[in-house]
Amino acid sequence: MRQLPYCLAALTATALSLPAQAALYSTTKVEALYGWDYEDQADAGFGIDNRRHGILTIANASGWTYADSFFFADFTNYDRGTEEEQDYGSTHAEFNVRGNIGKVLGQDLSFGPVSNVYLNGQIDLDRNSATRKTTHMVGLGVDLDVPGFRFFKVQAMYRDDDSDKADGSSEQLTLAWNRPFQLWHENFSFEGFIDITSEEGDLESQVLAQPQLVWHATEHVGLGLEYQYWHNKFGLKDTDESLPQALVRWTF
Repeated sequence: MRQLPYCLAALTATALSLPAQAALYSTTKVEALYGWDYEDQADAGFGIDNRRHGILTIANASGWTYADSFFFADFTNYDRGTEEEQDYGSTHAEFNVRGNIGKVLGQDLSFGPVSNVYLNGQIDLDRNSATRKTTHMVGLGVDLDVPGFRFFKVQAMYRDDDSDKADGSSEQLTLAWNRPFQLWHENFSFEGFIDITSEEGDLESQVLAQPQLVWHATEHVGLGLEYQYWHNKFGLKDTDESLPQALVRWTF
């Protein structure tokens, strides 16, 4: 799949070439999370994380007539001391571009619960004291029309991971959703994502789920709880993580 970076570059160029004034929406959020029970030891016995730490997330979602994009970056252990950060501090960033095939072709591709069909491209970046890797992905995605949900997205991607431990390729299935609701006249949302990734090289198959329950106290401020479940954390066999994280969000 040597053409993967070229496919991603073409999708990115398409998104960047869209005029800013044509954007149908653009939302940016900053989140601070804190957890107390992260898995700090691999099953093989070596250290992989701090037991408790904070995560700072910056994310943006934008949409146009023919495409949309999503970007986020997680800065892990940002609240720890320099020595601890040197061991386990990390940055993980993802940039996803979806081209709406039906809009581009001028055709209605909806069927059943499927409202839109997309060509997807994604680049993941991971940086820490031990790893500097870039993962390229390309695939197809759909929007599902699920009653009560602001959105429900499904995408299937081919992954090409350039790390030494990921010799070969893998597949990733991602589900992402947002379900707003009211309780006691207050605004809430149930949102999040699930990534299911097949094994690749020395890395085991993984399941990462991060559902969130958010109380939107004001138009800009959200408070809530995120539950993180990570089967085979970092692709390490029998290294599982399950914990709640406190969440504070500012939406622009």
